[in-house]
Amino acid sequence: MSLQSPPDPRCSRAVLVAVGASTAAVHGLRSVLTSPDGLGLAGCVLLADPGSAADVVRALDRAAEEAEDLFLVHCSGRVLLGDDGAPHIRMVGTDERYPATTALPLAEVGRVVRRSRAARRVVLLDCAPGHLVDDFPDVDGVFVLSAPGRTPRLVSALRDGIAGEGPFLTLDALATACGGRVHDGGLGAAVIARNGVERVRVLQDRLADTEHLLVLLEGEYAKTAEVVDAVRVKISSAAGLTVADVLGGPKAALAELAVAAAAGHWSRVADGIDAVEARINTGSGELSALHAQADELLGQREELRGRLTVYLAMAVRLGLAEDGEIAALHRAAYQMLWTAPCDLDRATVAVGAYQNAVIGRRG
Repeated sequence: MSLQSPPDPRCSRAVLVAVGASTAAVHGLRSVLTSPDGLGLAGCVLLADPGSAADVVRALDRAAEEAEDLFLVHCSGRVLLGDDGAPHIRMVGTDERYPATTALPLAEVGRVVRRSRAARRVVLLDCAPGHLVDDFPDVDGVFVLSAPGRTPRLVSALRDGIAGEGPFLTLDALATACGGRVHDGGLGAAVIARNGVERVRVLQDRLADTEHLLVLLEGEYAKTAEVVDAVRVKISSAAGLTVADVLGGPKAALAELAVAAAAGHWSRVADGIDAVEARINTGSGELSALHAQADELLGQREELRGRLTVYLAMAVRLGLAEDGEIAALHRAAYQMLWTAPCDLDRATVAVGAYQNAVIGRRG
């Protein structure tokens, strides 16, 4: 197996041990390790808050036996020192008075890792204190990185890639991105994953652009709802205008893509981003059409008001404004047009009647 290409997921195993507050970050690491866009590992065991060291050792032994290419162990939590000064990783059931018998000895982790015949043996320690790498034997073929509190950096580097590192990420590049102390074990130049930094950057920009489009759609929705509510008060036929929920679907879909991005499932983001953008654009078009429909109703009322004003001026000029019949027709039309909600059909008939009466008496 070439160390200059990513590990074979079928021949690789990972065991993640997380105790206490670090558990959430390690869940993120598991997502990246198992993602098809990450390492794609099928054999990745997460032991969150294990009750005993024996549970961890059994999982480590099994993975060590099965791993042929990559055997990755990640331990996070608090370290206790035994009477002899040997470091032990605290378990949920650990009695701090007796770390030697109730916690996980770091030396036992080292024993299991050294016994594995995997081509790439990697130990990542997110434990305090951070000098633990000095307590881990510098063995050829075992890469050890001690980086307390930096699991989120590790996740980010594997998920989003590292700028300037070429198409593959080496263990050295990963260690540099995370910081911390290293025992190289002769594996620093070994490839750990593909570097998807350029693709990820493009997709991150697409997500940001789509989020901005959604913000604009929210503004369109609020403005359209305000206009429609106002028109419903003014025009009786606007009662049937309804502002459809064009936000819920795109919001939910974009949230799903954000979760996928956080887990490093960039192919899922690439497959779904166009559809979300299309839904936003469709929603924007629906809102624009509804806004235009509402504006058209108001425009019809304003056109009728304008016609009534023009023919009133004509009636005044002809000396017909105070004619009883014509004045009554004007009052009826005026009342319909300046009383909310306006019935446009009846108002159209009333303005037409007034207009025809004025024209008919014009001689």
